[in-house]
Amino acid sequence: MIKNSCKKALLVGFVAMLVLTPSFAAKKKKGADTYKSVEKVKDPATKKVYDFKEMQIVLGDWWSDPNQAPSSKQQEDQKSFRQWIQDTYNVNIVQKAFASWATQPQAVVNACMTGSDSDAEKYVFCIDGRSANVGIKAGLFYDLSKVTSVDYHNADIYDQSVVKLLEKGKSFYAFNFGVPEPREGMFFNKKLLAEAGYDPDYPYDLQKEGKWTWAAFEEMCKTLTRDTDNDGVIDQYAMSNFYTCFTAAALDSNGASKIGRDANGKFFNNAGSDKAMEAFNWIQYMFQTYQLPQEEGAAWDYFFQAFVNGETAFMCHQEYNAQPGGSLSGMADDWGFVCFPLGPSGDGVYRTIHDTPMWVIPSCYSDETVNKIAKAVELYNQKVPGYDGPDAWKESYYAGFRDSRAVDETITLMSKNPNPRFDKLVSGISEEDMCNSICWGWQTPAEAYESCKNVWDGLLADMNR
Repeated sequence: MIKNSCKKALLVGFVAMLVLTPSFAAKKKKGADTYKSVEKVKDPATKKVYDFKEMQIVLGDWWSDPNQAPSSKQQEDQKSFRQWIQDTYNVNIVQKAFASWATQPQAVVNACMTGSDSDAEKYVFCIDGRSANVGIKAGLFYDLSKVTSVDYHNADIYDQSVVKLLEKGKSFYAFNFGVPEPREGMFFNKKLLAEAGYDPDYPYDLQKEGKWTWAAFEEMCKTLTRDTDNDGVIDQYAMSNFYTCFTAAALDSNGASKIGRDANGKFFNNAGSDKAMEAFNWIQYMFQTYQLPQEEGAAWDYFFQAFVNGETAFMCHQEYNAQPGGSLSGMADDWGFVCFPLGPSGDGVYRTIHDTPMWVIPSCYSDETVNKIAKAVELYNQKVPGYDGPDAWKESYYAGFRDSRAVDETITLMSKNPNPRFDKLVSGISEEDMCNSICWGWQTPAEAYESCKNVWDGLLADMNR
């Protein structure tokens, strides 16, 4: 339940980037005058404006409702422009849930194995680590290095972190548009910080000065964890975190990871490295000392409710919670958002973990069809006029946060150069492996590593064959 809930919500922020037309029903031509100054793209082969002859393309994910109304002026303009794109290039594109999160991997496998050029609808699928390398080894995904109609290495259009994530030699199999999505960071309660004597924006200031570190965070946690009624029992804890998010972010901030990948593309077990063990030991100390305990019978997301209710000052979680209408929108206390603090053995750069959705094209289509699909989808994802400046990508984030510093400083840092996350690409390795027992004190980091090592090594050996 924990994993499914988070996975389902993980991609809420991505919806703002791909709000697509509701259906393949007949369309009225709109926006011809509005976008008359937009240059129409011509097919180099015919020297004429692209004509996809009413090709129908489905972008299949597990979360989209194509009938959902736009929630902002930006989304309204995006929808209007994309309608113009479809009318101009004679193509029909819709993004919708192809299956549930739980059934998407098998549904994608089935579709890739049975699809063909003769199908009325052509699919592009959103996948995650459960399908990634399994699909590549089975030959289900088209090798995008063979596509000639678009340049996936154009960093102005495509997220290069995604292109490189499923790279095998010169071949690669996944793409996405725009800048990398922000992920794990640290939310903080400004009211509780002020009550403890801190400037409400203190974490922002530390981050700006490069002083937002494990040590600085720990010092604040020490101050914010208190016995307020002097009865000898701690009744206010500094933090309430989702242990998987905290663990992943702490490892990354210290230059570590559970799983690494070498220059030859081979995966390896990195959880026993010095940097990883340093992080695991610190994680266990922080959870045992400053984490709000989970009371017997409490819901799995007790940590979240505690932060929203103003009971704790810090919560490590993902940016999507800040989206308009998201989990933090109704929080009474004011709050901010910074990167995870820097570990002592990291590279000193504030960033986040790269975990952006990956889009793949089934290999069951011919080269000609794939090239058409690739070009049509690229045209569809052109920047909307009026939102095509270098900082335009920030617009979808401002509405969800309580202050602009979260976007102009934190989100900007996160999106510049995120670190890839490899453990999610290895089928059989769970997010909870090691971190569950370490955070709750059931095992020492060394014991947790030994309990997983042999199984992981076997999974990695199979992956690397």
